Amino acid sequence: MSRLPWRLLDEQRTDVQRNLSIEEAIARVNGAKTNGKINTLRFWRSRKAVVLGRFQCVHKEVNIEYCRTHDVTIARRFTGGGTVFHDEGNLNFSICLDQKEPYVCKTLNELYWNFIGSMVYDLQQIGIPANFDSYRSCIRINGKKITGTAGWIKQGVSFIHGTLLIDSDLDTLSESLNVPPNQPEYLRDNRRLRCLESKRDTVTTIRREVENSPSDGEIKSAIIKTMEKISESRMRRGKLDDEEVELAESLYQTRYSQPEWNLGTLALED
Repeated sequence: MSRLPWRLLDEQRTDVQRNLSIEEAIARVNGAKTNGKINTLRFWRSRKAVVLGRFQCVHKEVNIEYCRTHDVTIARRFTGGGTVFHDEGNLNFSICLDQKEPYVCKTLNELYWNFIGSMVYDLQQIGIPANFDSYRSCIRINGKKITGTAGWIKQGVSFIHGTLLIDSDLDTLSESLNVPPNQPEYLRDNRRLRCLESKRDTVTTIRREVENSPSDGEIKSAIIKTMEKISESRMRRGKLDDEEVELAESLYQTRYSQPEWNLGTLALED
């Protein structure tokens, strides 16, 4: 069986909401294709932001007033999981895979183990003392978390994405996620107040834990090496195709730029 090619996308744009619209567009466009599928590894960054999982309530996860007054964007992704913090010291990575490939697992836990777990080995080879926590599906250094992960499996596509805290501002992270009491409540979708709450953890950064830590380029190269070993394929630099660009713009205009998606609807008091 011939294996599909791999595309590397290394983005420069830092608008979190546009980046999240691209994430969903890549997954959905490739899921809808019968021909011309391609496996993708994407790197991107964003300015200061907190990103909620799809099934979370903002008032349970985020210090809303702090974010508003400190220019921290509140956004929501299309995958589940917990809330994460982004800034330009955080590297985001996403992996979009055709499930027909022989090395692609069919469950999220297996995907995390095979891809995020394998990434740990190549990070170790460049001097990062990383370990994979299979219970939380994350990477740790000295017991502290440096990644958040989430995924989506539909339409013949396995999609996972994650954060990698390289040199993030942990003070802003902490304040942004320090939820004060009695915040206004938001309905996720006009019907439900039920919220999937994050599992709180102790986080750190690679720069804080590793003296003479590797450069961002070395870290990216280590992740690329992991993907190439698993797939036995070479990574080629590429770009979004026209369908992905069109769908990403539509998703941005109708969903990711809208307060109703990112925050929800303010619940009325009894």
